[in-house]
Amino acid sequence: MTTITVTTEVPPKKKMEDSALYESTSAHIIEETEYVKKIRTTLEKIRSQMFKDEVRHNSRNHKLEAKPCGNFQNGSDSEVDPSCCSLDLLMEKLRGKDLQLLEVNKENEVLKIKLEASREAGAAALRNVAQKLFENYQAQSEDVRKKHEDSQQLLQVNKLEKEQKLKQHVENLNQVTEKLEEKHSQITELENLLERMEKNKELKTKVALWSETPRTKVCKAVSTSEMKTEGTSPYVMLIRLRK
Repeated sequence: MTTITVTTEVPPKKKMEDSALYESTSAHIIEETEYVKKIRTTLEKIRSQMFKDEVRHNSRNHKLEAKPCGNFQNGSDSEVDPSCCSLDLLMEKLRGKDLQLLEVNKENEVLKIKLEASREAGAAALRNVAQKLFENYQAQSEDVRKKHEDSQQLLQVNKLEKEQKLKQHVENLNQVTEKLEEKHSQITELENLLERMEKNKELKTKVALWSETPRTKVCKAVSTSEMKTEGTSPYVMLIRLRK
């Protein structure tokens, strides 16, 4: 009798352990299959040899089965025929061989059952390994997908922040540009005013000189200033604007 130990649980936690278990289970199934094949071949040989021996003994002792095993004459005790004893011994041997053959057949059936159980256990182990590998793959894929989504979301947030900062910076530059243009316009107006005032001053001087000379008619100069200074010098106003 051969005892086969079947392992139905797969405890590995890593891929290398799963691969080792897969190779061990496959090797175990192949080994058990080869062993059962050898047992079957041996049983077939034994069965064939026993059948041949049985046929040979039956044909040899066919005539002996027809002879009487004992004779009763004149009230005397029965006498046992040696051929009858030989037949009984042969039948006993045949029964023993039949029992042996029955035991061998039972053992063969047990081996078949164990082989099927081993195959089912191996298939279950392979299914467990495949399931665990698939679950690990799914978990890793989900982790990678989540990291990718987080990275994309972070990039989007950074992009929006940079766009907002750039927009604010452009607005600030526009405001500064407007202020500079406004100041430049004011400075230009003051420069034009100063130029007109200088021209007006020169004109007044010429008029004053002209009025001092003896003439029949005196023309009085009129100021053409377009901007009231209210006691503030234009030079001071220009310096303030430039600051």
